[in-house]
Amino acid sequence: MSDLYGLLGIPRDADDVQIKSAYRTLARACHPDLRGDEQRFRQISHAYATLAHPARRAAYDAQAGRERAMARGRPKSVLATMAASFTFTVSSGMFVAGLLLGVQANYGSPAGRRLVAPVWKP
Repeated sequence: MSDLYGLLGIPRDADDVQIKSAYRTLARACHPDLRGDEQRFRQISHAYATLAHPARRAAYDAQAGRERAMARGRPKSVLATMAASFTFTVSSGMFVAGLLLGVQANYGSPAGRRLVAPVWKP
């Protein structure tokens, strides 16, 4: 697993503004339409998509923490590993289901999480 924070050049405790600013700067520099590296642009876009979403960022941080602990020789408990894996699986599944069903979650609305279904017009 690559270090998404290092890829964007931000600290682990960066806020949303820092993440977005770093992404925009790197995206402009690496965009394929501006003769940038397409593979690097995809990596940067993936890093931003993961770190900008709170649930995905928490899952990534938990996974990265387990990997760092394993590298130091101190694995976390099996229960903590299973809980983090389940959280990531459920959040990823809900995201994919939303894409397949065409349902969008409006996380930034004042009413909280409100689902908006597409309108079918024959």
